[in-house]
Amino acid sequence: MKIEAKDGNGYVAAIPAERRPHIERLRALVKKTVPQATEGIEWGMLGYTIGGRVFVAMASQKNYMSLYLCDLYTQPALAKKHAKALAKLKMGKSCINFSSVDELPLDTIAAILREASRVVVKSGTLKAKA
Repeated sequence: MKIEAKDGNGYVAAIPAERRPHIERLRALVKKTVPQATEGIEWGMLGYTIGGRVFVAMASQKNYMSLYLCDLYTQPALAKKHAKALAKLKMGKSCINFSSVDELPLDTIAAILREASRVVVKSGTLKAKA
């Protein structure tokens, strides 16, 4: 489901009404946990950056919502550290698919987000293309 939006408020306004509370809870969690993050539209999703590096994004897909914890992909030790809490989720390398935010281990997600400001990318880039 492609969402056309220029900013976070526009993205949330454009998704189906029944999904807004779930995305808003995650949005609030990111803002509270990583207040220095910059919110914007990254790769067509609601995303957050630190120093231009995307570290988390969320999207309303056709049949579910997705939370992309980018640092789980780039930082294998971080994924391993939280593997037990994440094991029961429907997820790929960094993407968690869910129907309700109540399915998510929010304390674990907050712990992963707190690591974002300490991540150093040594090669390549996770910077979104303009």
